Amino acid sequence: MIPLFYPYVSKSAINAVIKTLKTHWLGQGPRVEEFEKKLSFLGKYVLTLNSGTSALELAYHLLDLKPGDEVITPVFTCTATNLPLVRRGVKIVFADVKDNLLIDWEDAKRKITPKTKTIINVHLFGLCSKAPRLDIPIIGDAAQYLGKTENEVFTAYSFQATKIITTVDGGALVCKNKEDYKRAKLLRWYGIDRETGKDNVEADIIEAGYKYHMNDVTASMGIAALNSLQQLEEHREKLQKKYKEILGVNSGSPFLIHTPNRDKLREKLASHGIETGLVYRRNDVYSVFGGKRQDLPNMNKLENTYLFLPCHNNMSTKDVSQICDIINNYG
Repeated sequence: MIPLFYPYVSKSAINAVIKTLKTHWLGQGPRVEEFEKKLSFLGKYVLTLNSGTSALELAYHLLDLKPGDEVITPVFTCTATNLPLVRRGVKIVFADVKDNLLIDWEDAKRKITPKTKTIINVHLFGLCSKAPRLDIPIIGDAAQYLGKTENEVFTAYSFQATKIITTVDGGALVCKNKEDYKRAKLLRWYGIDRETGKDNVEADIIEAGYKYHMNDVTASMGIAALNSLQQLEEHREKLQKKYKEILGVNSGSPFLIHTPNRDKLREKLASHGIETGLVYRRNDVYSVFGGKRQDLPNMNKLENTYLFLPCHNNMSTKDVSQICDIINNYG
């Protein structure tokens, strides 16, 4: 069996968690601070959180999205990108996608109106969606990408189990400016300033916050995982290169292909113990987002052709060759 996803947890990560579990501090403490310092390659102002979704929620809060605002967002993404927007009562405007299923920036720019408060730029499957410079702020959803981005006022990251490094669950938010960063640090812990040296009962609260903080157990796992990041990236690049060599297409992780008779190909691969998936569904068809398939020509064209193949660190290039042989012999 070759599963579509397989979390990578090193022995050093396991040992780091055990070591932390034997200390007196399991909540947000020194390991969280250390992890944040090691994540500085993502940006100067980075703070960790309990999930990538919390990072997005916090970004939407910091930008003060509210009813009457319009937010442009790609139609193809995890629902976690857009569900917090529904809760804030904003009007979601779906943008079309390109063949790689990342946002079509030309379509997004056409849909900007005076009410547009932000555009959500989703980075999928390890691929970076390069945002243009615009007069309106851009929020990055980099749950499936781990690298620096450009032209985004906030960028949310995830360390959930299927990501290239995992803390089982967890996330991070990178802020463009120091003021937002300082406010975000308050908001992730009820609105309480934990750096004053005072007990929580003595600290004043001026804005209602959340319980979004990371803990030292997950942070210790993240610190160890970062030590393997280069190795993990290099291995995935080898797998992607092998896919490209045989199938003639470029993609990320999981590996995206477009194919007719998708369901029959999935059955064929499954009969050989190979799991494939659609991963996400176009968001406009969900009732919570209106339940109406919108006029998005490229998404409409790709809807019945896209398929994701396994591409993770529990695989070898031999596994990729096996998968490709079945695909090439299909039919």
